[in-house]
Amino acid sequence: MKRSENKTYQKLKEKSEFFCTAKWNELYLYLNHGLTNSCHHPIPQEIPIELARINPSVLHNTPHKLKQQEMMCKGLRPKECHMCWHIEDSDPNAISDRLIKSSEDMDDIEILSPDVSHKPKFVEVVFDNVCNLSCSYCDGGQSSTWANHTKKDPLVLQTDYRDLYSKVHIKPGSTIQELNDIWLRWFPEIKDNLKTLKISGGEPLRSNNCWRFLESLDDNKHISLAINSNLVVKPASIEKILTLSKKFKNLSVAASIDAPGEIGEYARQGLDYDLFMRNCETFLNHAGDTRLGIQATINILSVFGILDLFDMQIELKRKFGSKVKEIYVTMVRFPEFQSVSVLPKTIKMSLATKLHNWKDKNFIHLSENEQHYFNKVLSYLSNDPKPLVKLSPKALQKDLSSFIKYYDKYSKKSYKEIYPESFVHWIGSL
Repeated sequence: MKRSENKTYQKLKEKSEFFCTAKWNELYLYLNHGLTNSCHHPIPQEIPIELARINPSVLHNTPHKLKQQEMMCKGLRPKECHMCWHIEDSDPNAISDRLIKSSEDMDDIEILSPDVSHKPKFVEVVFDNVCNLSCSYCDGGQSSTWANHTKKDPLVLQTDYRDLYSKVHIKPGSTIQELNDIWLRWFPEIKDNLKTLKISGGEPLRSNNCWRFLESLDDNKHISLAINSNLVVKPASIEKILTLSKKFKNLSVAASIDAPGEIGEYARQGLDYDLFMRNCETFLNHAGDTRLGIQATINILSVFGILDLFDMQIELKRKFGSKVKEIYVTMVRFPEFQSVSVLPKTIKMSLATKLHNWKDKNFIHLSENEQHYFNKVLSYLSNDPKPLVKLSPKALQKDLSSFIKYYDKYSKKSYKEIYPESFVHWIGSL
């Protein structure tokens, strides 16, 4: 970590141990569910549509969110922000997402207060759940493929208190039309304050709702457009988004992949790794102002490919230079049975040793933030972060075993052909 960056994070900690500017400046908007959030870690809350009809700003500034903001202003920790608190508490040297997100807007801490009309600087919007993948930690709300699995073949698990795999919560491809209309009415009000507009899914490059919205917009040269995509799409979709990106300041793509090769294809079923890499190179070879970054969600099935993932990032940076953004890595907390913390200590320590050995040789090739993300994975393996919801370890292990047997049915290859013998033996013993 650079000395100047270390001072920034230290200064932020001194200013507030309980403040996160993302509660004000970031919006994650789920038009398919009618939900909203200011960070991807807490569980999203419902948008009170009756208030949003009167004031579209309620898409962002819900009564719930205003209460969380008030808590932070009073020096209290909102329970929903558990992810960053347990990272910071379990390892005082770790850099949580709270610190990274707040570092750019640190001066805002002095002036921010609960405000129903506050305009975000960053918006990530999801139009529907159209998606061709069924990633292990995902569900029918985010993936139409998962919704179809759940409809035909529901899976009941003891620790699945949110019924992710036993109920179809929304139909494939659906969106709440009234909220979509409110969003279209609100966007002109916030666009001048907006720095980044990000579109996610599902798979946005397969969503008609996404294409209609982008095609309807005039030039917004001050806004950076970001797309969160699995990139398992036809080349024609790649060319189309590159053309539409001319309406914006620039285009960045967060290419979602949790591990290269067979581990990645198992953990994100439906992934065609070769197609993914070809589409990555199309973006990176584009002459315009386009950048691409790898976005990874590490869970019990992808963690075994974590070193290959960072090796892939280093190779992309070597080949394409500044066109490659920093890798972003987050850890799965829900569903709890897929958290790496469920792994037995022997496997976690073995993985941690491999990460330490790799770190000694390769850390110099990572940026400061990438080093933080790498250390976050190490922290999960080496420490024992407390879960938000207390569940029986035996029940979690039993559900993991049941899930893998279920998930195996939809995979091209069995997990037994892909994963280390120690993991296969452990799963077989549960």
